[in-house]
Amino acid sequence: MIATILKSSSTFSAVNYNERKVSKGTAELVEIANFGYLQKTGNLSATNLREYLVKYSSINQNIKNTQFHVAISCKKQDYAHEQLIDIAHQYLREMGYAESGQPILIYAHHDTSNNHIHIVTSRVAPDGKKIDDHNERLHSQAVLNKILNVEPKHEARSIMQKALQYSFKTVGQYQAILESSGYESYVEDDLLNVKKGGTVLDSIAIAEIENSASKKSKEETSKRRKQLKAILLKYKGLSSNKDDLAASLKRRFGIGLVFVGKKDTPYGYILVDHKNKTVYKGSDILDLKALLDFGKQENISNDGQQEAITNFIHQLLEENDRLTIAELNTTLWSKYRVNVYHDGSIRGRRHTMVGQVRTEDYDILRKNFRRQWIQNFNPATEEEREVLCKFGHIDDISSIEIMPDRSTEKLDATISHIKEIVSSAEKSQLYEDLRNAKIIILRKEDALYVIDMGSSTVVNLRDTDIDLSPFMRHEKGAITTSPHIHTEGQNTGTIQQNTADNIIRPAGSGHHANREWEVGGFDNWDDIDDERRMKR
Repeated sequence: MIATILKSSSTFSAVNYNERKVSKGTAELVEIANFGYLQKTGNLSATNLREYLVKYSSINQNIKNTQFHVAISCKKQDYAHEQLIDIAHQYLREMGYAESGQPILIYAHHDTSNNHIHIVTSRVAPDGKKIDDHNERLHSQAVLNKILNVEPKHEARSIMQKALQYSFKTVGQYQAILESSGYESYVEDDLLNVKKGGTVLDSIAIAEIENSASKKSKEETSKRRKQLKAILLKYKGLSSNKDDLAASLKRRFGIGLVFVGKKDTPYGYILVDHKNKTVYKGSDILDLKALLDFGKQENISNDGQQEAITNFIHQLLEENDRLTIAELNTTLWSKYRVNVYHDGSIRGRRHTMVGQVRTEDYDILRKNFRRQWIQNFNPATEEEREVLCKFGHIDDISSIEIMPDRSTEKLDATISHIKEIVSSAEKSQLYEDLRNAKIIILRKEDALYVIDMGSSTVVNLRDTDIDLSPFMRHEKGAITTSPHIHTEGQNTGTIQQNTADNIIRPAGSGHHANREWEVGGFDNWDDIDDERRMKR
């Protein structure tokens, strides 16, 4: 179970977020407390709830962002929503949000496979004082651990006991199980001390470890060792170094590689097969020298090397079709000292031309780059994600993750920037100034979304206090969108096509035109299409 403290706000935008879920039937308001006349009248619209919270919070003018919004979620259906609500009450009490008169909204969400609830309240206490938020996130986790009776020492003890159930031969192999599970350990007298984060959490007698040791025979493990060898050979061929290989094996197969000796020059390794709870001496699977032979090639000028590189790229994308250009180039540079550029060319040191990525692989990289670009906007709601995906031509909407706890710093800056433009621009220059600021406005039904290319942010203007009248024009008593506002369903092919072209083919010339896509180091529009870069 986790408690995630989400973004704060001065306008209680979390109410809109949750109420939109309610209107879609994917959430419900399961508890409301201390909303005075609203509860008596039953007029619980999103606007009224927000206005009530804003007015309540105004008793302390020193707090800018008064919203407190937290999501408590569990794995699958480990806890029913009713149980989560009980936990929420304990959580609020421990966090200081349960004084008499504190307005509370609790929503149960049903839009994911994991049961979760959202809590919205004010950071202002009923007496007008600010509720203590010192080390808030650390405090939050400690509170949740207390409620669930989860303690780091208890977790460590649990891992240590589970490790005793593995098939291992020596104390060193037992330590490898712990290390593969995220714990350090060291022998002191007749004890093995186990620590994490620099703190010793527990100890176990060496004698107990030795008594639990039991090694399967080579005959028993023959088939599995052959499987493990095949896995090592395949994935070392798709890795650039031992750390890359270890991370890939752990993520995909639950296989832990623990190297023995110095970090850069190990003299051996231990393989922990968590799936089958068995520990192997590395040399019984694959010789260390063979394991660490990642085939680095310095000479990449011949045709054989060009083919090897393009084949390697193809294999990586076959194994992971979501691979980004940054991830690809990290591995390529380590293994072959080359990078893939925005035009699909493969270049080595001093930008020497080596070859060209296969067409089908280049198409995958383009798609992944576009997806990565859209993800950098960190949509906080389903509506924002839908707008961004339509704008960025992303067909698989689920590939873009919703980030409800994104930072508000860039959003606040975008809103302030728009206010400055609206207040200072002449009527005929407003949209030109917006374009110059790399700000695009899209309309979806009644919502007006701003896509700020410069800071990679998206925001619904109707969730802000910006005066929207300059963005509209009146005709025969009706309000219609400005021709500069792009409406859903309207043909926005030109602007979207230009945007997509700029993403994949950044403006510029020579070396610097390629740098933007070379190693994926730049992650927003300002870096991809920046006038200063174009002038260099």
